[in-house]
Amino acid sequence: MKKQLLTLFAAITVSAAVAQQNPSPSWSITQNAAFTNTSVGIRFMDAVDQNVMWVVGYDGFAPSRNYNWFSRTINGGTTFTAGNILPDTNTYVLSSMEGVDANTAWVACYTKSIQSQGTVFKTTNGGTTWSNMNNGNMFTNASSFCNFATFVTPLIGIAQGDPINGEYEIWRTTNGGATWTQIPGANIPNPLTANEYGIVNVYTKHGTSNIWWGTNQGRIYYSNDGGITWNVSVVSGNAAYILEIAFSSPLNGVAYVNNNGTFEMYNTTNGGTSWSAINPVPANVGLNDICSVPGSNAFVSVGAGQTNQIISFSNNNGATWTDYGSTGIQYLTVDFADPSTGWSGSFSDNAVPSIGGIWKYSGAAFSGTLSPTANFTLPSDLCLVGAGPATVSPNNSSTGSATLSYLWSSSPNTAAFSSLTASVPVISFTANGTYTITLLATNSNGTNSSSQVINVQACNAPVATFTTAANPCNNITFTTSNTSTGAPTPLYSWSANPAAGVIFLPSPNATNPSINISTPGTYTITLVASNASGSAQATQVVNVANCVPSVAFSIDSEACTSNSVTTTNTVSGATSYTWSNVPNSGVFSMNASGGNKMYVFSNPGTYTITLKASNASGTNQAVQTITVDACVGLIENSSASNALEVFPNPANEEFSVMLPNTKETYNVTLVNVLGAVVYETTTAKNAPEKLNIRVANQPSGVYFLNVQSKSDKFTRKIVIE
Repeated sequence: MKKQLLTLFAAITVSAAVAQQNPSPSWSITQNAAFTNTSVGIRFMDAVDQNVMWVVGYDGFAPSRNYNWFSRTINGGTTFTAGNILPDTNTYVLSSMEGVDANTAWVACYTKSIQSQGTVFKTTNGGTTWSNMNNGNMFTNASSFCNFATFVTPLIGIAQGDPINGEYEIWRTTNGGATWTQIPGANIPNPLTANEYGIVNVYTKHGTSNIWWGTNQGRIYYSNDGGITWNVSVVSGNAAYILEIAFSSPLNGVAYVNNNGTFEMYNTTNGGTSWSAINPVPANVGLNDICSVPGSNAFVSVGAGQTNQIISFSNNNGATWTDYGSTGIQYLTVDFADPSTGWSGSFSDNAVPSIGGIWKYSGAAFSGTLSPTANFTLPSDLCLVGAGPATVSPNNSSTGSATLSYLWSSSPNTAAFSSLTASVPVISFTANGTYTITLLATNSNGTNSSSQVINVQACNAPVATFTTAANPCNNITFTTSNTSTGAPTPLYSWSANPAAGVIFLPSPNATNPSINISTPGTYTITLVASNASGSAQATQVVNVANCVPSVAFSIDSEACTSNSVTTTNTVSGATSYTWSNVPNSGVFSMNASGGNKMYVFSNPGTYTITLKASNASGTNQAVQTITVDACVGLIENSSASNALEVFPNPANEEFSVMLPNTKETYNVTLVNVLGAVVYETTTAKNAPEKLNIRVANQPSGVYFLNVQSKSDKFTRKIVIE
């Protein structure tokens, strides 16, 4: 089903009248996303750090059309580089965008034609190319719908979709999207009704473990273990849409709700377990978008306020808001990377595309008393060699404005910690199994927890082996057979040397990719297999041949006007071919058997006949020339030619031929349009001048009658009805 792309209260169409823009001193820096259209609005915005920010744009004069424009800055917005995510706008509609770093970003999409199903795309080169990271099973059901993709670490992320057979469809990756695993339905609370679903781009995250997303029936799902298990809370009535969600810490958050056309606001102080209404809705809150300011307890809102367009902030969990004082600016989106770095998207100039569209924060850095945020990361897999132990140290990135204390635990409790209260303990394992490691972070403002799952297993170093075609053709895809071993199952990386013109499908991280190489030559294909205990590689040399078709044909070097001439085609390896002739006036041609061509030339002259044959590797051609003369006996107004009579024509069961000279011996043939002889006879000298030819058993169509003696040759077109 169709989902909203901005809040139901958003000003998504650029104002027809150009108002005087008066930015706040705190938002005084104007930037431009380098889109080439005028009045481009910012639909999605993700600030990664002080230098990197990604956006998706749309045409403010036609917002309902499908667009896949993106832009990126890597220098704080001084310059942007824009492009297209997908080659067309007919296949997918973007449902979310999220940046990871200067080169890596993700978009989620649903299928445009049926407004369901979907996939996720990833770029690792700053948006130059985008790879489809669907594992082949994601969002393929007719009722599937991909709402968003988000990553709590560069490797750990989820892609969230609507319910299938009564269970929400959520996929999780722990290796940056190389592989995906579906979260069991037992880990996700069931939909409230058969009509409940998630909303496009209505989600948020905090730290390395906490994710929240909203539904169309007033509920918010939340996870504090990076998407492995989920809970759900009721925010408003079951006729309410969750519009926006933002959290300044794992505990404190704000939600926007559309309840039957009425805008509502809620906040939570317990991570979304329960929600409290903010009544009345503050006058200075912007309704289009809301974000938290990392490293502070602040929120910033933008968009249509109750009386005017607004940009404002709150330091008390959304209870009250302070207007920055901007006027005349249609703010659409907002995001902050840290307490002093933030951007808000609006519309670029309606006459000059290189002016405006993005406002950068220029005010004082936010501050505030921060509750603890427990954040840490562990590898998803750990190798246990022999009796062990296997050891690992977490990366603790917990935050809080007061001194933090820590308490670590494990389930099952057989993992050993060098210190249960250390910031970064050494964790030891002596038995295989799946362990949940939990960190409690505490300061004077409270306690917060975070959990990560680590799989400890007996490991074998990978052995990389594969086979592939030794002598493939250029531009023709060939397959690989990966027989590598290792425990845990290795991750794979494929490459080629030279690399130019080599494509691995669906990606160079697939287990068994198909390979297409555009240029003939010798290539070394390399497979690197890696797991937690190491890596190994294998290579194969392939000699890519130029497999363009072999093309040749023959045709008489001389012919007479009105006589038929048939080529002899010896093409091999072609999937298609075409014939052409120069000049092309006065030439009658038709297909003949075996892919040949039959020609009849009306005018004398020299003709060039060309045969082009193609396959996936390329195109080849052959050329022959033929000289056509107005031979004696073949000119239509000559006495000999006029003496040859054919009647009736069109014919039915039989037609007669009046021969010009009974003292001649004639060879008489009747040829169909495929060049096949269907009748042939030779007359004797002094035979009767009238020859009767039976055609009752021949299909209807066009035929050619050839009558030839030692001195004359005639051709007539016969129609059999």
